[in-house]
Formats: sequence, C-alpha cells, structure tokens
Amino acid sequence: MAVILKQVMPAGVSIDMVDAVTEEMGVDSSPPAGMVAHTHYEQDGRVHILDVWESVEAHESFAGSRLLPAMGKVAAARGFDIAAAGPPEVSYTEVHRLVRGQ
Repeated sequence: MAVILKQVMPAGVSIDMVDAVTEEMGVDSSPPAGMVAHTHYEQDGRVHILDVWESVEAHESFAGSRLLPAMGKVAAARGFDIAAAGPPEVSYTEVHRLVRGQ
C-alpha cells in the first residue's frame, strides 16, 4: 500500500542542509527502491518533506541504509548536533489512489 510521508524538520535544520543530505545520498541519479516522489520545501520557517513511498517498509529500509548515514555525515561536517535538534515530526498516510505521471 502506497503511503504519503510528511515530515517537519526540527528548528535549526536548514533547507541547505537538507539539500546537502540529498546530494550526499545521490538520489537524483540513483533513486531509492520504493520511492515514488520526493519534495522538500520551506514553510513557516521550517523545512518540510513530502514524499510518496510504495510502503512504510520501503521508506524505513532507505532511512536505515542511506538517509541516516548521510545525515550523520553532513551534520558532522557542519558541526550540527542531530541529537540536540531532536527528531522530525513524522506522519504516514495510506494512499487511496495513486496516478503516476509519465
């Protein structure tokens, strides 16, 4: 079952940092298995991520194998303490209907 993943990043996580993590993972040239679409943007002073995944499990596999290591590397290079920032606000919503573009 496809899911929408919504995340609001902790205060202090900048759009530049999310861009750097995205680049570190190389997802533009090598998208992760199970990812249908990814977006990130700023709203109300916070970075938001809105993705569509084929399943929660697909996202969790990606997070463990690629996302968390890239976040750690980028944060360390910038002197950013991920633990002090806290976790993002996360929600999953099951998709009723998914229409894929060309």
